[in-house]
Amino acid sequence: MNRFGKSVRNFFDNINILAVIFPWLMIIPNILLDITEQMSFTAKAINIIVPLSLYYLLMSSRKNAGVTMLWLIIFMIMNGFQIVVLYLFGESIIAIDMLINCVTTNGSEAGELLKNLVLPMLISAVIYLPVIGWGIYGAVRKLPTSDKFRILSRRYGLIGLAAGIVLSAIAMIAPGDFNPARHIYPLNVISNIATALHRTYQSANYHKTSAAFAYNAKDTHDNSQEEIYVLVIGETSRAVNWELFGYDRPTNPRLSRRDNLITFPRAISQSNTTHKCVPMMLTHTTPLSFDSIMYRKSVIAAFKEVGYNTAVFSNQAKNHSYTQYFSEEADEVKYLEGADHYDMNLVGLLRENLLKNPGKKHFIILHTYGSHFNYNERYPEGMSYFRPDDASQANIRHRPQLLNAYDNAIRYTDSVLDDIISLLDAMDKKAVMIYTSDHGEDIFDDERGRFLHASPVPTYYQLHVPMLVWTSEEYDAAYPQIRSSMTGNKELYVAPSQSIFHTLLQISGIKTPYFDASQSVASPAYASPAPLYLNDYNEGQPLEKSGIKEHDVELFKRIGIL
Repeated sequence: MNRFGKSVRNFFDNINILAVIFPWLMIIPNILLDITEQMSFTAKAINIIVPLSLYYLLMSSRKNAGVTMLWLIIFMIMNGFQIVVLYLFGESIIAIDMLINCVTTNGSEAGELLKNLVLPMLISAVIYLPVIGWGIYGAVRKLPTSDKFRILSRRYGLIGLAAGIVLSAIAMIAPGDFNPARHIYPLNVISNIATALHRTYQSANYHKTSAAFAYNAKDTHDNSQEEIYVLVIGETSRAVNWELFGYDRPTNPRLSRRDNLITFPRAISQSNTTHKCVPMMLTHTTPLSFDSIMYRKSVIAAFKEVGYNTAVFSNQAKNHSYTQYFSEEADEVKYLEGADHYDMNLVGLLRENLLKNPGKKHFIILHTYGSHFNYNERYPEGMSYFRPDDASQANIRHRPQLLNAYDNAIRYTDSVLDDIISLLDAMDKKAVMIYTSDHGEDIFDDERGRFLHASPVPTYYQLHVPMLVWTSEEYDAAYPQIRSSMTGNKELYVAPSQSIFHTLLQISGIKTPYFDASQSVASPAYASPAPLYLNDYNEGQPLEKSGIKEHDVELFKRIGIL
């Protein structure tokens, strides 16, 4: 073996080098989080001292440090995931909602996102794969660390751990909100994983925990006449890109020509994740009571109790979430899995259901795929109006193309909604269509370079959503006070995830003890709720305390929310 080869072999045989370096590689996420997170200096010090000390103590626990490292592979994977999160959102730990999204997001959505995270995954691989390889080499060859290394590692590890415990005790007593389970990485992520597993278990048992629930609903409208109520749930659609809400591009060429639309320009979602927004929308839960959702049924059950034909047609995939379980309460449920994911397919299903159930009252939910990334796959090529729109890479340099594709997706939604209205209008029945989106989206809108949604800290673009209502002439003639109330309330702040449930009950004349007139935009008693946000820990908190930045606060103030 030549001299260079021997030098390389000797380097890797000196496992002490790896044992010294490894703990510092493991706290790379801690260092990055100290930079990105708003924590006190003491909390930041604890976030470095405690994990670093523990890693050194672990490395001194046995002579064969390579084996110890292999025990920690799961933490290296966690670190890689954390680096990806920081790359994607610029802040925050691996959140509970992110972990739940891994379970509730369908495969195609996940694939589209992963294709755009190659760089941070490559960075993580460059940091940790060589270390894993070196650890395997040390474990197989049974390379021992020196007695001196183990003695020093234990000594300084114990000193550091003791100092971290003292600092933690001081930080917990001092004014502030320091919580080791929320502020020390990776303890906070481990805690989040446990919480995510618990929530997944709760949702999986939803049918058992909600079995005894009943709305005790009564229909106050004439049972002899057919009525149609359609709720269209948008996906990832933000109000700032809707022509109806002041956007300077023609993204609503068809809806903007309709005179009988009622638009709500100050609609703000209370979460930036689908698995929270939609369930809140379909129940009487709020950010202050979300955890009780496992004991309640959806508004679909209320309509069924009074004899409505109910149906849910979804362009989403089944995802083992409350959204799916609520949908299964309907008489007919269909998912367009494996289809081309064009939302116009839902219009055909709506038409079929109405025609095969004549003479009945109908409540139908259409859950769209909306404007979900990749944007240019959400509409047929013939609907490509703004060009070029061929970019599918999540890169700020491609923002013009991404924005063109996103606006094309909004135009396509415009066509879908207009076709639904035309279908309902042609039936000459009492009919209402309500549309709103679960949440919005970031599209590299400012210097933060934020993209997508579901970040632990929301933004204005993720929360300001479109909301509109269409009513038929027959409905207006029968219930003129409803349209009058909605028109009177349209300029008020609305939380769709809190008001849709009550509004649906009001417009259909369904009475139940769970109805709250003050939360129905169709009621003269409607009162805007306090702006709340449902955070990662399922805590309803004031919107201004959700972590939103000054830029977002200013945008909310422009529309009179804060």
